[in-house]
Order: sequence, then C-alpha cells, then structure tokens
Amino acid sequence: MKRSIGSEHSLRELKRANSSLFSIATIVEQDAADGDSAGGRRSRAISIDLTKIGLGGQHRPPNALLKQRDEGREEEDFAPAVAALPSCYAGSSSPSQASTSPTVTATEASDRSAVSSSSLDDFCFIDDNGSDDEETQRRRVTVSVDVKEDDIGVPKLSPRSFLPTCAIAKAAPIVPIAPKRAATPAEPRMEPQAGGIPVVKAKTRKAPRDGDHRTGVVFEAGERHFDRYSRLHKERPLRVTSVRDSLTKSSQEFKERCCVFGQFEDDAGDDGPSSSPERKFLDDDDYLRVHVPGYMQRLDRLSTCSCTDRLDREAEQYKSIYFTPDTVEEAKTAATSLCRLVSDVTSGSIDNGFAVIRPPGHHAEPGLAGGYCVVNNVAVAAAYARAKLGMNRVLIVDWDVHHGNGTQSIFLDDPNVLYFSAHRYHGGNFFPFLEDGGPNTVGRGDGAGFNINVGWNKKGMGDDEYVAVWEKVLMPVAEEFRPDLVLVSAGFDAAEGDLGECNITPACFARLTRRLMTLAAGRVVCALEGGYVRSVLSRCVESVVGALLDKNSVKKSAEEVEKTRKIVAGGDILDFVDDSAAKSIRKTITAHKQFWSCCFGDQALKN
Repeated sequence: MKRSIGSEHSLRELKRANSSLFSIATIVEQDAADGDSAGGRRSRAISIDLTKIGLGGQHRPPNALLKQRDEGREEEDFAPAVAALPSCYAGSSSPSQASTSPTVTATEASDRSAVSSSSLDDFCFIDDNGSDDEETQRRRVTVSVDVKEDDIGVPKLSPRSFLPTCAIAKAAPIVPIAPKRAATPAEPRMEPQAGGIPVVKAKTRKAPRDGDHRTGVVFEAGERHFDRYSRLHKERPLRVTSVRDSLTKSSQEFKERCCVFGQFEDDAGDDGPSSSPERKFLDDDDYLRVHVPGYMQRLDRLSTCSCTDRLDREAEQYKSIYFTPDTVEEAKTAATSLCRLVSDVTSGSIDNGFAVIRPPGHHAEPGLAGGYCVVNNVAVAAAYARAKLGMNRVLIVDWDVHHGNGTQSIFLDDPNVLYFSAHRYHGGNFFPFLEDGGPNTVGRGDGAGFNINVGWNKKGMGDDEYVAVWEKVLMPVAEEFRPDLVLVSAGFDAAEGDLGECNITPACFARLTRRLMTLAAGRVVCALEGGYVRSVLSRCVESVVGALLDKNSVKKSAEEVEKTRKIVAGGDILDFVDDSAAKSIRKTITAHKQFWSCCFGDQALKN
C-alpha cells in the first residue's frame, strides 16, 4: 500500500496506525481465504479512512461529503441502500416496521446488489478501530481486495427458513437527524433507600396505561466525552440524543408511556438546568468490584489532566479509545445511571427498563479500556445488584455483534453470574481479535459452565439464527440457572443496515426481548452498547422498548415458541438455519453439555 506521509507525521501517529493496519490485513486475509474455496469472485476497491490511524494531512481541500455536511446533511445520506428483509412473525409486531413498503422485483434486487463501490466505501465495516463516518477532512488510499459475489448485495433468507418469508421490501429512506445538545436535566427529588443509599426518583406517570408495564428509560449522552480529532466519529453523543429524539416523536407515545430518567430536553424545570445528582450515586467500592484499583486510580488521574498530549499518550495504551478530561466522569455517570435503573427495577418501583447511555462498556476489562469502553457498565450493575440489592443470580445476555471480552473476563470464575454472548468470531479474527471468544471458553474454577459463547464464523446471520440460538442454547440454560435479574448488553450493530454485516430486524430484537421477559419475574434491564447507524439504532431501540412496555409480551412469546415448534414439526431447529451457524451452535452445546442437565432445547420444540 503506497501512501505519502506529510512532514507533520509523528511517531505517535505511527503507533496509532498499528492496530488499524493489523485489522485491515486480518480482514483481507480472511476474505482471501474465503474466496479460495468459492468459485467466482470479483475485485472491488475498498476506500480506507486514514485519519483515525494518523495518516491524514491537516491542510487539504474539502471533499464532497464535507460540502454536503456544511449544507445541513449528515453522513448517513451517503450510506448505500440496504434492502430490508422484515421477518413475518405471526403474532409479533414492531412499531418501527413499515407495512406499506413497496415490493421490489427480482430485477431491481439484482440491480441493487451491484451498488457502486464508491458508495460502499463510506459504509464498509473493517473493525472498531476505524470510523466509517469519520471527520471528512481526510486522505484516502485505495486497496484492491478480493470479495466474493455473495459478500455484497441483498442478503438472502435460507430456503429452509423455519420463519415464514415475505417479499423483499425497499428500505425506508434514512432521514438525517440534526445534532442537538441535550439539555441538562433539572435536579430530581432525592429519597432515601434502605441502607442509606439515595435513589433519584424518576419523573413518572400517575399510573401506567392499560396493557403497559412500568418501563423506565434513562438517557445519558456523555456529551463531554468525544473524539477531539473527529467530530464525526461513529461513537459520539449524537447516538443517544438521536434515540431520545426518535422516542419523543414516535407515534407509539413512548415519552408519555415510559418512566423517564435523564429527562427529555423540553422537560427541564423553570429554574434552568442544574447538575445531575446521580453522578455521585456510586462510591469507589462499586467500581472496584469489577475493576482493579490501579486501573481506577489511573483513570481518576485523567480527570485532573488538561494536557491533551498526556490524554493522547494514555489513549495509545489501549485499543480503540479516546479521552477528554471529562471522559472518566461521563463513564461513571453512565454506569451510575444504569445502576439507578436496576435499583428501581429490583425494588419494584418499575417493572423493567432500558438505559440509553454512553460510553459503552462491554469491552472494558478489569484493568484495561478498549473498544470505546472505559467502565464496564453492565458488569458494575451486575456486581452492584448482587452486593446491595439482594440479587443472588444474574444473567447477562450480550447480543452486540462483537464479543464482550471485558464482561467475560470479569465474571469468568463467578458461578453466580451467567454470561451469554452471540457474536461474530471468525476464529478470533474479528474485533476484539481474541481467541477466547470461542465456544471452548466455558469459565474457570467454580465458574466453569457459566460462560457461554456462540461465535459466528460467517457474516450475514439474521433472525433465524438468533431465534435458533435462543431456543436451543440460551433459554434452556437460563431456565435451569433461574436468574433473579436479567441484564442485556444491547448492542445493535448486528442489526440489518448497521455496520456489523448481520441482518437482525427490529422485530426480531423485540422477540428476543419478549423471550427474556419470561425469566426473573420480568426483571429485565437493557443497556446500550454498539449501534452506529442512527436511523437503524433508533428503530431497534423503539422495538425493544415497545416489547418491554407490553404486558402481553410473555403471552406473545409463548405463542411465538408454539408456532416455531409447529414449523419444526418434531425436527431439529438447527436444520432450518444457515449451516455455518448450526455448526457454531453445536460446538457450544458440545462444550457445555457436561455442565447443564437441560437438553438444550430438544424437548422444548418437540413436545
């Protein structure tokens, strides 16, 4: 790969380039390996953003994307059209699923698969080290990569799909959302809780609507945590504020139906904004249950640092991380907000909840930041619930497209926390590039059997595969585990149209959520992890919140399981999904049969 390096290029930029270049090489090698075993492949140019890895010049003319952005358009205007393949679940619905989308003929579908490489360049997903919607003042290079024909174009449903198929529909147009700065919430009323720990009371309705659960939603955009070198970094505050705005404007009236923490921007009090008191809710011990003291002390020192060079040097010690002087406070606020929501769920003040927070957390290990994660929000909440809220057994479900290596390492030897993750693995060649995200990592010591990984070795996994792994692996083990609380690392980068190159629809995320609501007396709390195409992210969050609100979710889940059982008709559900996915699921079952007496879904779908 040829490139010119300007005179301002530094040793620090070369270090920053290292991990990104490694990930690019890894994906190229993986694609080449895949292509060797498949006849017929074609080459296309993938444009790689070099700003993040430190090779972009600082003085260059604005390109077309920058010009359009200055005219009021966002980067999502330039994402290629992705065909929606909504799942026709009988008895399930999604408020975000369009029923009036026009169908597409076979010829149109074929034409769509031939989207020009230039439009795909701004959308291609290499790994978390890159930003596909980075600051557009950048220099590009072109690398020729062999890509199989099936890698680009309209995803295909398995001809043996056990879920009813439907006509391919055109994707809804992506409507850019202008960035808004969230108003700081007015100070809520503080009330004591048992043990002397203050709880911030949510702004709630007098009574839930008929047919609604009391669902809490908290928003923490972390607006003082951002990439100082890239205003268009894909992990930025606009992810949260756009979801909040979407829920506000939704025809489902989520704003009126939910118990809102971190108020909507038009709910600020007459006295004006004030600092949020929940920032002081957790003490040091709450973080030290999952993170080592040296790491937390190191982070705390960054809070007093105003030297950008030192912040950059600190960020270089980790993979895919950036820091501002306020990063640590924002990360602690995110974890605190989640714990506050969990506290209200376990006390019975609300039934369930969704924490729309950032920065995310599931890649943060006991002593390491990584993958945009600084503090492991879900891990802090799980440990907090066990230590202070009387939740003896906690189930953590991670459906982010990336493995939650941080959460796994924290609870690897803990028999009281069952960690389950379904993610892209590719033999350890997908972010976070660790081999221990595979099925043979089952736990350690007393925690053996309490760490379950289903690692996909192929992209394009969708509704069928996730429903199958829920019914075949997760639910049988979870019912035997009998959790007191269910926490969900709810990343939506595996959603259809997002950057993870999987095809889960919003309706499927709602179905997976309904299935989890049959556990732990419905005590389910979701926390946002990944998800970077804002229009896709908003639809998925709406769908999950809708499932949490619905008092009939458990009944609907039972109906969905029964209909799937009839479709399977006494066979194996794995015969109805992608062959590579079935192989991955069977590997996980083989690794865990010795630890669980359940039959891994056989009887559930045959009786």
